Amino acid sequence: MGRNEWMRGEIDSWRRGGVIDDALAETLSRRYPDTGHRLSWGTVLVGSFGALLVGLGVIALFAANWDCFGRPMRAAISTAPVVLCAAIAIFAAWRGEERAAVREPLGIAWAIAAGAAACLVAQTYQVGGSVPGLILLVALLTLPVAWVTSSATVMSLWPVYPVVWAFAKCDEMSGRGHFGVLACALFLMALSALAYVAYLRRRGERGPFVVVQFVTGLVYSVGLALVVIATMDFHWSAAWPYVYSFWGCAGLVGALGLLFRLPVWPWIATVVAALAASAFGVDNDAGNYVLSFAFAVAVAAYGVRRLRLGYVNVGAILAIWLVLAKFFASNVDFTVKGIVLVACGIALTVANVCFMHAVKPGRRTK
Repeated sequence: MGRNEWMRGEIDSWRRGGVIDDALAETLSRRYPDTGHRLSWGTVLVGSFGALLVGLGVIALFAANWDCFGRPMRAAISTAPVVLCAAIAIFAAWRGEERAAVREPLGIAWAIAAGAAACLVAQTYQVGGSVPGLILLVALLTLPVAWVTSSATVMSLWPVYPVVWAFAKCDEMSGRGHFGVLACALFLMALSALAYVAYLRRRGERGPFVVVQFVTGLVYSVGLALVVIATMDFHWSAAWPYVYSFWGCAGLVGALGLLFRLPVWPWIATVVAALAASAFGVDNDAGNYVLSFAFAVAVAAYGVRRLRLGYVNVGAILAIWLVLAKFFASNVDFTVKGIVLVACGIALTVANVCFMHAVKPGRRTK
């Protein structure tokens, strides 16, 4: 139930109970207009899947008969779905259409059409280029789709393009100009964030809003780190450059989440940083191990202070893993190792139960 719908129900109950009169009830109702619909996840998912099937089916249909058309006809057929999707988007904007059940299928179909059109036109006219150039072209063609449609799917997954482009470009350049590639990839990811900012300002239903925060937080945390790793040309002989890359990028995403009050982003950033820190469990560098263990303790302490069980569990699990990784690498008897493992599991379970009983409803802080 949405906020407006809940408030309208409360106003109606106040009017029936005589708490307020009809005039005041009418005034209050105008402040909370009826949205006219509820979000149906089934409709959104089925519509999105249907748009995906239609897009892939059209591509397969024309691919089977592609040799029957001349070059101008091929170019027209390739761009027609893009023009059609743009026309539908303009019509939907004119009608003031805001439903996710419309935006999601349209955004998916439009993104597929734009990517297919770029590839087909390039193949039709034998346009010279490289794989990174093609990836960049498709990325730039599909970026406006995220802006215009605010499709959660397109908006959340689009940052994958800069990551793939960075790896392809660095491979093509064979170690030359990595800092330039890093700057360009970060600029592209910043452009994609504009669509997300617009989505935040609209702030629709809570369910999809939380889901989009989860996906985008994960994509940006991992994606930024992968871009840094691709462009910095690290060597696999040491784990610390990769862990620090994930720590830095996850920290940036977490800070942005706190700045813009996105409760899911700091949580996702913490999980990503904890997973990266787990690599120090098998690392021989004592300094990195201590730093990782300190991070685990800090996360658990933050969870206890803010009464957030999720953070407590992340910190506790990371600390247990760091201890067990060293313990199991030792020459202690396997029976003792099994007993310690069972004890850690029981301790974690008991701590969760005690924490849940200790935290009363309404006491959890932000």
